[in-house]
Amino acid sequence: MENEQKPKINTQILGMTEDELPRVSLKGSEVVRRQYLSHIREAILTVRPDGVMFNNSCIAMMEDVVYIQFLVNRQEHRIIIRASVENDRDSQRWCNEKDGKRKSRKITGREFSIRVYRMMGWSRGYYYKICGTPALQVDKEDELLLVFDLDECERYTMTAKGRKAAGVTDEELGEELQKIQEEESRKEAETVTSDESTPKKSKRKGRFPDSWDSDSFGVPVEEHENRVEVDRLQQITLNDFLEGDFSE
Repeated sequence: MENEQKPKINTQILGMTEDELPRVSLKGSEVVRRQYLSHIREAILTVRPDGVMFNNSCIAMMEDVVYIQFLVNRQEHRIIIRASVENDRDSQRWCNEKDGKRKSRKITGREFSIRVYRMMGWSRGYYYKICGTPALQVDKEDELLLVFDLDECERYTMTAKGRKAAGVTDEELGEELQKIQEEESRKEAETVTSDESTPKKSKRKGRFPDSWDSDSFGVPVEEHENRVEVDRLQQITLNDFLEGDFSE
């Protein structure tokens, strides 16, 4: 792969020459999904029924950026973020800035979330987390982007309080409501008590897409793409996304 960082082969540390090193084929291997391992320091976008939020790792990746523009690729189910300035059309402030430090903030946007949930076929009884990947635009390689593949999301159950705050009614969830309530009941049952006065709740666990085989580790190495390419012509802006008819 182009621009792939390769470790230096230090034969003194290895204790053998390059010719003595065994050869291994990667054919038939799978590249393990990062979602299966600890990724708390990854760039993560959280999508809720009433808006979105980027974590501080996202903010740090795009140095000095306070305003951004959202772009949506409906065909590839991507949300793409690029840097902007305050007075640019469709600019959105994605972090708070104080004393030269930038911190993440929630971006309220019910109409945007409604369209994302509808596009993805997601249930509004859950919120979703997606790992981001830094990328360059195909025809503009001096511009850093953050790309979030919505098909590779983790799903988390929203509490009744959280659903109410996000404007989600029990009626709209239909049969899904019972499943959500059962998941919440299981979480309450898993609560452990360190002592009588300090209850300690179990860590909230996410669910991976149903399309991910429970026995697989990830994508076959032959199909894995390390470098994300973004074609400007396939993108639509947040404003276009909100104004368009995407009911299908």
